[in-house]
Amino acid sequence: MEIFVIRSSGFRLQKVMNFRRKSFIKAMVITSLLGFVLLLAAYILYENRLAIPWIKKQIQIIQWTESSDQQLLGPNNQRIYFHETSGRSRLTMRQSCAVESAAKENPDRPIQLIMQTDISFINTHGTWLTVLSNYPNVAVILINEMDYFRDTPLEDWYRKGEWRQSPHKLEHFADYIRMLSSLKGGGLYMDLDFVTIKRLDINNFLAVEDAAVEHLSNGIFHFDYGHRLIREIVKKLADRYQPEEWNAHGPALIFSIMSRICGLKKGQPLSNECQDVALMPYNFVYPIHWPDWQVYFQKATRNVMQWINGSYAVHVWNKMSHSEPLLIGSDQVYSTLAFRHCPFTVARAAEFISSS
Repeated sequence: MEIFVIRSSGFRLQKVMNFRRKSFIKAMVITSLLGFVLLLAAYILYENRLAIPWIKKQIQIIQWTESSDQQLLGPNNQRIYFHETSGRSRLTMRQSCAVESAAKENPDRPIQLIMQTDISFINTHGTWLTVLSNYPNVAVILINEMDYFRDTPLEDWYRKGEWRQSPHKLEHFADYIRMLSSLKGGGLYMDLDFVTIKRLDINNFLAVEDAAVEHLSNGIFHFDYGHRLIREIVKKLADRYQPEEWNAHGPALIFSIMSRICGLKKGQPLSNECQDVALMPYNFVYPIHWPDWQVYFQKATRNVMQWINGSYAVHVWNKMSHSEPLLIGSDQVYSTLAFRHCPFTVARAAEFISSS
């Protein structure tokens, strides 16, 4: 009997152990499956964070001060930054498309929109902010001009104010402040009349505007923080101001410096002094030269779109094209690009058109 009891107890113990082992395995399987489901759900939410309307979105709107300079606008070679230089407290649809497309095609890069206004003038429920709030990598930084130029090589230029009497004051101010921002923090600058169509992953570059390599653009460029060429450009801007010359402080100045320092000549490589700077060919972001700007407002033929789609971004020449209507939902080249690369801007524009 004792043997039977002992064996029977061992049998029961073994049954208990087997039950516990099965329960443990079952719990582990359920936990693993639950963990996998949660990870999958998190991945799906992250990948679709720009398209899910019930995820709360709030854009960063930051009032810049001198004391916050290093935190907000300090060295950051990965940033892509824009300047709205008119003083307005909102963006047009085209400008919204420029910022959105840069954010959409470069989701891992910080996008900074720098504006000269106070936060009290910003309508936080404005259409353009609603659009940009879909992109967590976008920040709107509001600056005071005088503070921004203070203690920089361009402070005297700003304070003397000769530029305010220039017939080209808006253009010249834009020329100066974009270079000052590059000096302050580096990164990639873009005008607000671009549509980005591919990831921009090239450092230290200037873009050629035409096949003849006669014009270098200051509408898009990248310089790492502290680069000697941006220091030279800013030095020249501080040394001499020509209020009557529209182009003297933009592309013409850059071409002059590149010719002197880097030996820039048509059809020849840059000197050894400038081997770290890429000269991007005109079709990099200027597939359509400015005399042909109307192509962007014509039908998107297969040949035209194949040519344009070889670029990384397109410049729509707002100085010439600002009065040309952008027809949402049409087969215009510009409309086709906007639909693909700034969908939230287009969607809000379509809502406005249908309600008006």
